[in-house]
Amino acid sequence: MGIFNRSKGKIGQFRVEDNWNLPNALTFSRMLMAPVIVFLLSEDGRFRNQLAAATVGAAAFTDFLDGHLARKQGKETRLGQFLDPLADKICISTAFVMLSVRNRLPAWVPSVIIGREALITLFRVYAGSQGSSVPASIWGKLKTNSQLITLLMVILEKNEPSYAALKKVTVDLSVALTLYSGLDYMRKARQYLEAPEGMQGV
Repeated sequence: MGIFNRSKGKIGQFRVEDNWNLPNALTFSRMLMAPVIVFLLSEDGRFRNQLAAATVGAAAFTDFLDGHLARKQGKETRLGQFLDPLADKICISTAFVMLSVRNRLPAWVPSVIIGREALITLFRVYAGSQGSSVPASIWGKLKTNSQLITLLMVILEKNEPSYAALKKVTVDLSVALTLYSGLDYMRKARQYLEAPEGMQGV
């Protein structure tokens, strides 16, 4: 499958070298954090939880940094646009699954999150095969932020009634935003697929 260099407007030309840049390297590094999260959350322990939370925080920081650098340096690529949200989904889904395995979250929570992410990823792949890109929506960004906050709160568990109540609110909110953002993408599916190439968002 060819990778198109949108920043230079070379539609239909294969430009492998454009994909090897710092923003995409940061995206790849975020994907490599998933096994670290699995290891740290495989057992309970205050220090391991703190390291797991730090790893999730580092993943979130690289998510911000790679997007910022790609825009600033003019190194946005189709590969980066595809891998960036995929890396987020891998890290976040991995953490939610591990917390469920450790009985720190009910199993239905990661089921909803992973189901939504799989559906939207398949839609992005299909849109890409049709020559379109699906930009991140405001609801998608809110969804991701709420999921990160939920993960940090569940990982850094505190045995306090007020903390437990706040954690429940964040879990419920992240699930609600996960579902709504997925429905929002599906509602706009035709718009994404029919919009001219030059009109697609970043």
